[in-house]
Amino acid sequence: MEFTPQKLEKVHRAMQREEVDVLLITRAQDVQYITGYQTQKYYLPTACIVVNGKTPLLLISNLQKEALGQDSVMSEVRDFTPHRTDTWYPTHADSFWSHIKETIHETGMQSGMFGLQQEWLSVRDFEGLKSSLPDAGFKDFSSVLWRLRQVKDAAEIDAITQAVRVAEIGIRTALELVTPEKTESLASVEIESAMRSAGGQLRGIRAAILSGSNARFPFAQPGPHRISSSVPVVIDITVSHAGYFAEVARTVHLGTPTKEQRALFEDNLNISKTIEANVAPGITIDELVSRVSSEIGKQCPQEVVIGPLGSSVGLDLREPPPIMAGNMTALRAGMVLSVHPVCYDPNIGSTKIADILHVTEDGCDNLTTLARETM
Repeated sequence: MEFTPQKLEKVHRAMQREEVDVLLITRAQDVQYITGYQTQKYYLPTACIVVNGKTPLLLISNLQKEALGQDSVMSEVRDFTPHRTDTWYPTHADSFWSHIKETIHETGMQSGMFGLQQEWLSVRDFEGLKSSLPDAGFKDFSSVLWRLRQVKDAAEIDAITQAVRVAEIGIRTALELVTPEKTESLASVEIESAMRSAGGQLRGIRAAILSGSNARFPFAQPGPHRISSSVPVVIDITVSHAGYFAEVARTVHLGTPTKEQRALFEDNLNISKTIEANVAPGITIDELVSRVSSEIGKQCPQEVVIGPLGSSVGLDLREPPPIMAGNMTALRAGMVLSVHPVCYDPNIGSTKIADILHVTEDGCDNLTTLARETM
């Protein structure tokens, strides 16, 4: 994916506003956001150091550097050799942190104000950093970085759109493969295989065929249960492209739905349509949820709706802000939302519809092209 210098300029401006001299980033997704470097294994040690106004320094092991090839990264690459005596999780290994500290001293910024991801750092790592930088100040930069990541540029939106297209292949494949008496797990494996053939990346790829009460849980795993023709079946697909995620879900019925099942699905459909109709720059998430609640409250009991209704999506499948009551975050043009309302009634079953919405200057575009009316 093309990395844009404008993204780095946004980071530098945020550092200036927060009066931060140096950023130390050790979470792989955020390293990719700042430098463009996408690691193939998220447990490998990866970091970047950003001095205000300068090109980021990307810190990776020597083996990672060898595998870097011709990949384009917006950074100066520094590599190190892991110690054979490292026994801790690689991203917490002594050689990794020793290299970080040495690089910081090389920049001459050891007495500056450091922006950290305190929600990500372990106590052990933070205490070690403070002891090696006794003259430095530290400030949590986590929420600032999340806010920067909320607004996507054209390259990021293109990557998410590509992920959506592969996810849609998964849905179409499921509509052909999901039949009564086949197990949830077997159908899911067949669909994942089709998505990999279509270009879906291994990271985060998931095809979940779910039925019954199990389908109401987020990230529920397909089981050995045989698919029934008497209950709604949820087809839930997640996939990534160039590190960026998308989720697409649809609900089908393999027989003839009852009146109650059809009504539950219609409630779910109404929620999805109401969200899309009201997403626009400037509206707060709390107001969006309020409008949805007002609309569905006319015919749908609130207790059948399982929240949150969605969240931001990007380098993580679930990013803040969540779409739930009380969240006063205002939507901005360029945000991309994963909208995935679930309706559940223990006497009826579960339904789910998931789409990807891109917030535009005058409303939103649904990046998902599949029809929602599937039952």
